Amino acid sequence: MKGYIARIFTSFVDVPGRIVTAVYFSGCSIRCKGCHNKEMWDKKNGTLMTDEQVLEKIKNNPLSEYVAFLGGEPTDQLKFLLHLCKKIKEEVGKPIAMYSGREFEVLPKELLDYLSFLVCGPYRQDLHVESGWPASSNQRVFKKKDTQWNC
Repeated sequence: MKGYIARIFTSFVDVPGRIVTAVYFSGCSIRCKGCHNKEMWDKKNGTLMTDEQVLEKIKNNPLSEYVAFLGGEPTDQLKFLLHLCKKIKEEVGKPIAMYSGREFEVLPKELLDYLSFLVCGPYRQDLHVESGWPASSNQRVFKKKDTQWNC
């Protein structure tokens, strides 16, 4: 299976206190005003990669404690995203985080079952948080303990 990926690298900021392999999906239908990743709005600005290519980069990162999906908008390639989540669970065993411009309540349960950490909601320039995290005050951070999500 293939999907459009903008970049994959080690990150020290996407999950607080954790080192992650950050997988940036290209393509975004939400297109928030003031977005800092506008170059990722067009899916074709990424590279068409197989699931095995993405998994190889994740597996070959010895520092990584987590995998984080960002973008762009990961859920715009939902079938590929779900496939990667399943493969990570089966073959890698690392927890998965995701940043999405979509609200928690509209995300598919199947996807939420794979995730351990989630930052969701569209970026709002008028609610920007200076030197803060997440980037705008409307965005919510969810953490899963066992099977329960806490905001």
